[in-house]
Amino acid sequence: MKAKRISLRTWCAVFSAILISTGLAWACFYMDFDPPSNFSPELMMRDAAAYRPLFYDPNTTFYNGHDDQHPRRFNEEVTNDWYDFLDGKLTREQIAAFMLEGKKVAAIVNSSSPKVKAFERFVRLAHQVDNYACTPIDPWSYYNNPQSDTPKKASEELVEEAIRDYRAETNAFLKNRYAFQALKALFYAGNRDAFERFFSEVEPNMPRNTLYYRALGYRAGFYIEVKDFCNANLLYAEVFNHVPAMRPVAATSLTLQDEKQWEQCLRAASPEQKTALWALLAFRTGDNDRAIRSIYQIRPKDPLLSLLVIRFINENEDRRWSLIGPPTEDADPKANRMKEISRETFDLIRRIASEEKTENPFLWYAAAGYITSWSGDYDGANSLYDKAAGQMKAGNKEAADQLRLLRLVNALSRITEVKGDNVERLTEELRWLYKQNSYPEYGEGGMRYKTAITQSATYLSTLYAKAGRPELAEMLDHSSEKIAQPGVVDKLIAVLENPRTPMEKLIVDMYPYTAEEFYFYKALQALHADQLIEAEALMKKAGKQGMTELYTNPFNDYILDPLDAHTRKHIKEAKVKYTPITLIQKMREGEAKIARGEEVYNNSLLVGNAFYNMSFYGTSDIWRVPLLNASIFELVPCYAQEMVMTSPAAKKYYRMALKAATTDEQRAKAVFLSIKCDRNDCYLGPIRGRALCDNQRYMNQSNSPNWLDRDGFGELMRYANTQYYRDVIRECGYFQLYVAKHKR
Repeated sequence: MKAKRISLRTWCAVFSAILISTGLAWACFYMDFDPPSNFSPELMMRDAAAYRPLFYDPNTTFYNGHDDQHPRRFNEEVTNDWYDFLDGKLTREQIAAFMLEGKKVAAIVNSSSPKVKAFERFVRLAHQVDNYACTPIDPWSYYNNPQSDTPKKASEELVEEAIRDYRAETNAFLKNRYAFQALKALFYAGNRDAFERFFSEVEPNMPRNTLYYRALGYRAGFYIEVKDFCNANLLYAEVFNHVPAMRPVAATSLTLQDEKQWEQCLRAASPEQKTALWALLAFRTGDNDRAIRSIYQIRPKDPLLSLLVIRFINENEDRRWSLIGPPTEDADPKANRMKEISRETFDLIRRIASEEKTENPFLWYAAAGYITSWSGDYDGANSLYDKAAGQMKAGNKEAADQLRLLRLVNALSRITEVKGDNVERLTEELRWLYKQNSYPEYGEGGMRYKTAITQSATYLSTLYAKAGRPELAEMLDHSSEKIAQPGVVDKLIAVLENPRTPMEKLIVDMYPYTAEEFYFYKALQALHADQLIEAEALMKKAGKQGMTELYTNPFNDYILDPLDAHTRKHIKEAKVKYTPITLIQKMREGEAKIARGEEVYNNSLLVGNAFYNMSFYGTSDIWRVPLLNASIFELVPCYAQEMVMTSPAAKKYYRMALKAATTDEQRAKAVFLSIKCDRNDCYLGPIRGRALCDNQRYMNQSNSPNWLDRDGFGELMRYANTQYYRDVIRECGYFQLYVAKHKR
């Protein structure tokens, strides 16, 4: 397959459209997304800080975000230059306050130093020029005024003053700065001819410092104005090469028309300009192949080659479904899907690496090994990584760690099934990886461990699931669906209590839950099923969770649930504290009394209250544990929904209480409390659609209860003569609706 040559004319049209649509999208919505990456540009490129804005970032134009440094890009450099000129007569803070912030500084006002006075005179002129260069623009002017704000042109008087000051000055340092201010004033006056004449006058004597190249930027702006894009691009190439801080400016200012114009620019360019132009072209169009090939022919040791191959790697990482796994299409949604790389590009990178002519052969061997791994040639990748190791300077820990990470990714990718000890052999390398818990976020610099940590765990989870080890699959990639599988909880407990292999021990060390927490979960399951003997035995294995004191009395009942803020503020701390274990023991006592016929109404009501308060709607909060992750009802995991959101045992005992009741007050209370259980059963339907384990968790389901017209409230209306009835109709809005409807 031939490498695709990008038409510049086509690119220009497409890029313009992208700029418009992207601008609208970003204005309305921002998505924080870290692209997958194992290849760390800050560590792989020498002098990375000088090129950092041009590293690949799929979300913004520049790696460090949008280029918003225009008013302050040179603040530090300029401050330091003046500090040196002033021989320490002013502090850097005083210089910055006066020059950059426009503040009055007593040390300047009161100074008799000729240099300080010269500084003061210069700054006052520079501030006048900046009044035109830094014209405030109202971002809402389009809406406030049909004619948007436009910068005012610098006056002829100001231009003449700046030129006079330049010609009168004899100090080289000051003369250089007056020359720049005069050129700047001419630019903002819009006088191209005068600018060119004055530039010709001052250029021979201007030192090739930052001010000179900033002036070239203004000159390039005039070239763009008259559509002389080739000369403009050549000047931006100079700026790009000599002033790292202005590389974002050069990158966005490069103007492309078509292939003919591009060839014309290249013919007029010096070798140094050519490499910069090719790098800028790749940044703007993504045509890394052409740029790498061209720069390598011109200057093989140019650092821009390092920049481009790193961008190429990072771009292709971002295009892949997963960076760990074989390069094959698979029915498994977590299987790797490799974005095709042209054979020409593949061969180019490998050839450049093998010739060892670049400034950083380590980088090229590492890059070649990485893309070779993507192709499925894992032995070939290891061979290239060996050569990379041979190019690595002794003691370079960052390079060593980067290579170690790439080797581990390669080793994991070649495993397609858990077989023998193929995974076990990687235990120590995985332990090293998973210990890197202080890795930086994307774009912050440093080693990119994050992707390998998350994707390796996910990939191994998939392999263990296929191998019939669902417990290890769950521990590597936690999800509600896995825990919900029959028998998985028991298997989890077994491996948590007795990990047999080094890999199992590593997985156990990583897993956030303990065997005790799963015993607690099983105890709650038994409680929900009214299996109190089993529940007590399991709860005794649940460690501290089984012995944690409950804040409220779980045997009390309320008309409104504590989810209601009004009700919650009336719930007081219990005088006698229960733990889950002692609660179960007390419930067993109550059930025993019911079985013996002792105070059946009261005991049934108390046991029913205990079961109800263990639900999401009750007061005990017994289920608020990390494993259940149920801070709000939408987050209750699927494997715990029935257990947490319904109260069948509570309803059973409320109906027992109703049967044993001897007064209408007792009957009214038992009926209403059983109605609340029905309501909660009906609530579970909409909740299921938003649960963590449900692919349709955000389904638009109605929350309207469908239990209002059931028999419960009709039964309660029989006891309209009771005080409890009057309390309910006063506090319960649902019952108010029911009564109003049925009294018509």
